[in-house]
Amino acid sequence: MFGKKSAEKSVTEVRLVEAAAQLFSRHGFKATTTREIAQLADLNEVTLFRNFPRKLDLFLAALESQLSRFNLGRELQASLSEGDDPEVVLPQVVTFVLNVLVMQPELQHLLYVAGFEVPESDKMIREHLGAVFDLLCVYFKKSVEKQTIRDVDPVLATLGLLGIVAAHQSLRERFIHERPAQSEPEQAIAAYVGMYLHGLKTSPDFAR
Repeated sequence: MFGKKSAEKSVTEVRLVEAAAQLFSRHGFKATTTREIAQLADLNEVTLFRNFPRKLDLFLAALESQLSRFNLGRELQASLSEGDDPEVVLPQVVTFVLNVLVMQPELQHLLYVAGFEVPESDKMIREHLGAVFDLLCVYFKKSVEKQTIRDVDPVLATLGLLGIVAAHQSLRERFIHERPAQSEPEQAIAAYVGMYLHGLKTSPDFAR
């Protein structure tokens, strides 16, 4: 009997979390009501509050459900750990970021909402994304030491790479009303990588 009740509760929570992720990502935290979430999940608000006493709890659950799908992949982790050449690593990193933006648009939008409206989510975001950020920073630091790129701050190099791709794709979607291209991924990856490699390797004092 206990197992059946637990399973029922789990299904209910999943429905609420999925509905919350959709609505929070579309309308933001303040503009989304618990009533709307319950309706989308085909449940009532009493059930919602029984599972999530506060709207904030539901937002954090929705965000965590999306962040848990955030995975670098073994090949990219190996390339970063082994310090492969930037020509090998950067296309993998850009591909990863583009895949996240294309395949997980709700995560992208929830991160924006978290950043602007829900400061309580900062710790969760750092726990999930901090390891990825640190791994990239370590890679750029090793690359500077190996002189495969010029002397740049690893943190700035990481922020720059992630920021350029994410910001460009986001602006393209919001102002041109065009989703990130799935049909031309190779051209997009080549363009980002070529631009960033030029920046990492172009310097009056840099010599390979």
